[in-house]
Amino acid sequence: MKVWGKRVTPLLATVALTAVLAGCATTEAESSVAAYEKGDSVLELNFWTSAVEDVNQNLVDQFNETKGAELNIHVNAEYQGDYWEMQQKINAAAIAGTLPNVFIDEVAMTKGFADSDIITNLEPFMETDKFDTSDFKIGDLGNLYLGEDLYAFPHMRSVPVMYVNKTLAAKEGLDPNGPATFAELEAYLQTAYDATGQPPMYLFNYDFWVMEALLHSYSDTHVVNEDETKSNINSEGAVKLITFIEDLESKGLIKVLGVTDKDAYYASIANPGTALIFSSVGGYKTFAGMAAESGIDLGVSMIPTGEDGKRGVPVGGSNTYLANTGTDNEKAAAFEFMKWLSDTEQAAYASANTGYLPTRLTSLDTELMKETIAAFPGYKVASDELEFSKMRPMTGTYHEIEDLMGTRINDIWLENLPIQESLDTLAKEVDAILNR
Repeated sequence: MKVWGKRVTPLLATVALTAVLAGCATTEAESSVAAYEKGDSVLELNFWTSAVEDVNQNLVDQFNETKGAELNIHVNAEYQGDYWEMQQKINAAAIAGTLPNVFIDEVAMTKGFADSDIITNLEPFMETDKFDTSDFKIGDLGNLYLGEDLYAFPHMRSVPVMYVNKTLAAKEGLDPNGPATFAELEAYLQTAYDATGQPPMYLFNYDFWVMEALLHSYSDTHVVNEDETKSNINSEGAVKLITFIEDLESKGLIKVLGVTDKDAYYASIANPGTALIFSSVGGYKTFAGMAAESGIDLGVSMIPTGEDGKRGVPVGGSNTYLANTGTDNEKAAAFEFMKWLSDTEQAAYASANTGYLPTRLTSLDTELMKETIAAFPGYKVASDELEFSKMRPMTGTYHEIEDLMGTRINDIWLENLPIQESLDTLAKEVDAILNR
């Protein structure tokens, strides 16, 4: 399997977008498609949304009132829950023959959906419309592609960041930007612990995405090998990180929370004794609001660097997928909606109302994003962190593997299991999934 190189462009660069409607075309992607033909009656599309229900619904309402009304297309949005719930529902709908026309799901699911013939190659549609993707240049874009073909549009983009309780830091004489390196982390947490008597950091290892960032940054460790045929979770680097966290946990400096402790994790954000958490920048505005209600000034900093100053953060968030269902004109109509949803103003709206990063460079030139970044400087920190962005694993079984690794590693910390032996067993389980 080919592993894609990084496609990273600094945040403040700007590239002009050209999207010109045209007629039919044929591409290397084997097929040709026709442009959408507006009929006399309204064409109804079903759009399944995930993660940020209200923002996606507002975008759909805007489409139906503007571009949709112009094209005689009406989109019906249905919220389906988080990314993992959506994946289960999409797979079930594919079996039942009830797929929506277009849907949102997590970035690492592209290959799995394509391998199951659930989504459509977008290359013929882009060729037909002469659609220019050069504006999609924020962070690593590898999870959009299979081979050279684009199979998804970016919708909202996020990276793991370190949230810092700047109020507590100022009171205790700590750096308001948090520790810059993992080597500085223990002393930072110890000072906070001595001041409050509470665990100063919470680690919620639910979807393993944050752990990917810690593995990349702490010891330059990838979860799987380049061909995605073998696990690295029992490698020297992984063992060192798991041991490091266990040591901090045994000293009361980190509290590890399991999947059933989700509410406790989010409550920790508004706890004045919490010094640091690692989480998605996608929750930035929500977290900042929760913290502010407790009198906490919540800052955003990059994930600390590890040995040799290395740092790596997987690019997460959501993609928009065109489902392989419906008539040719319904697919063309769904592509029209996807184009509109991904365009400059809509990408800016989605970012400004969440914390996710915009997916188009031109969105950064909008007044909305300029005002948002000025008011919430953490957006700039997260975008700068994209310099260290990494593609997530592509295997279609990765979510199953994530669940397994998260559960097993939490067991190590919570039950004080032997680290190397437990990770060796886990690696064998992961290898079996990768090669079945």
